[in-house]
Amino acid sequence: MDKPPLVKTALLAFSCLLQGLTPTQGYGETIVIGGGPSTLAWNDHYSEISVIDFDTSPGQIQPAQTGPEDNIVLKIFERGGTVTSPNARIILEISSSLLNEQLAHMVSGDTTKAFEVKGGSPTGVIFRLDLGERFGVNRIKFFPRKGFEEFFLKGYELLLNDGSEEQKTLAGTPDFKVFKTEERNLNPTVDLTVPLQFVRFIEVKQLVRGEWEIDEFQVFGAGFASTSSYTSKVFDREQPAVFGDITWARGSIGEPTKTDAILVTRSGNTPDPSDSLSWSAWSPPYPAGVHTAIESPTPRRFFQFRLLLKTSDILAAATVDSLAFEVSPALADSLVGEIWPQRTLIGQNTPFTYAVRTVNSRGFNRLELKTMAPVDVVRSVQIDGTDVEWEKTNTEDGVQISFPPIVGNRTLRVVFENVALQYNTFFAGRVFDSQEPNNLPQVVTEGDAVSDFEAQGDDLSVEISVGKNLIHSMNVAPVPFTPNGDGLNDEVLVTYDIVNLTGGALVSVGVYDLSGRRVRTIYSGLDPSRRYQRVWDATDESGAKVLPGIYLVRVEVDADSGSEGKTKLVPIVY
Repeated sequence: MDKPPLVKTALLAFSCLLQGLTPTQGYGETIVIGGGPSTLAWNDHYSEISVIDFDTSPGQIQPAQTGPEDNIVLKIFERGGTVTSPNARIILEISSSLLNEQLAHMVSGDTTKAFEVKGGSPTGVIFRLDLGERFGVNRIKFFPRKGFEEFFLKGYELLLNDGSEEQKTLAGTPDFKVFKTEERNLNPTVDLTVPLQFVRFIEVKQLVRGEWEIDEFQVFGAGFASTSSYTSKVFDREQPAVFGDITWARGSIGEPTKTDAILVTRSGNTPDPSDSLSWSAWSPPYPAGVHTAIESPTPRRFFQFRLLLKTSDILAAATVDSLAFEVSPALADSLVGEIWPQRTLIGQNTPFTYAVRTVNSRGFNRLELKTMAPVDVVRSVQIDGTDVEWEKTNTEDGVQISFPPIVGNRTLRVVFENVALQYNTFFAGRVFDSQEPNNLPQVVTEGDAVSDFEAQGDDLSVEISVGKNLIHSMNVAPVPFTPNGDGLNDEVLVTYDIVNLTGGALVSVGVYDLSGRRVRTIYSGLDPSRRYQRVWDATDESGAKVLPGIYLVRVEVDADSGSEGKTKLVPIVY
């Protein structure tokens, strides 16, 4: 039986407390992998791994460390590596399948079978190993079978390549560097000490004519592979689901600055992630140690994540202790939204119609919109063209509107007044079911929600003409204000619109006396385009009340495109 949400949250909090992972925000069911005995085990929930160690530190994953007796080539094919030859098939006059079988004998660990170059006096045979990953290598050894010692390689050249982009030719192939040339080899067993270095590709060339064989080609090393990977199993929610935050805790062995860990996700509608028509591409990476909204599309039934652990130092490695993500049943199979009009003047208060078409809604009764300014006016709310009762609640970055539950296939329309302050102002929306407060909200996706809009874009963006101004408007109220503690006009409200920013800019709001001396910094920070409101209570930097008189309130914006400031007079009367 599934645990109730409060029990799951408590277990998550306990596990995360032990492992240094902060619990996610509390919506929906939280699935936790790793970190403790009450969570899902890493080694039970993967579909594919490469060079991953589950055992050294129980509860976490890390790259597998190579020991002095670990023959790296024994798992070469498991990692997607290869053993090939560009010319042996022609020289030995054998089929490709027989050649591949013979080459594989060198890395099989079976001492009764060998790669045999025999028959006549062959010369110039080349073979190559792709280890599948970049490993720290310090020793290479090869030899013939016991009883066949006379068939050893009597002259050879051994070349190495570390598999990096820097060691590729213009054609994208490995640019091999000669490590050892031996034209008169007298030792049946070749045992070479290699300065510890990353190696992925190895090439051996026969230099002396004659028959020879290699029973085992062995590669030893130390430290960690440059890249390890963990791909989770496909999580099946058995119905359309929405995803909330994802958070994960990473650590390191050795020098942290030499390591990296990358987490990505994808979602789909079929069990097979190779179905590119039904599955999304991998998401952008998520940062470690913080709550980040999952960017893979929803609603989707299936979900998967992937971790890449990288290092530029053979003796350093990234580790991952635990990972948690939120999931809950979708509120509808589809929520498609659009807004109209799709063009307006910058900073102009405009009545917008926000339409949402639902398919197979299971029930929601709240719409939250992210807006550039507070929504002071909601003109109407309709469901399938019929006016309904509604309530408005302003949020930190928009508005939340409540209405009767919407079930099935319906169309919701909300008419409200607001402003657009940047080119392609995006009005993000998501819906909630207040009767199920533990469930996640569902995001409204752009599309053709209704057919009677004149808009051609079928999306949730509003265009404005791009200008050079960074501050569109500024207002202070009340003027004058009387901070005498009677509860009336004790503070001044500074309202300003930051516009035309593609990202964030440094914004400062300060108070000055008429000589230009700064009296108080009201605000300083990095902000995007939006309407802002700051409060001044007539105190200076020390917290003391300023003297009556006339002061200047100045807003300054310092952006990559330039700087701009606006100033307003503020009289103070006691």
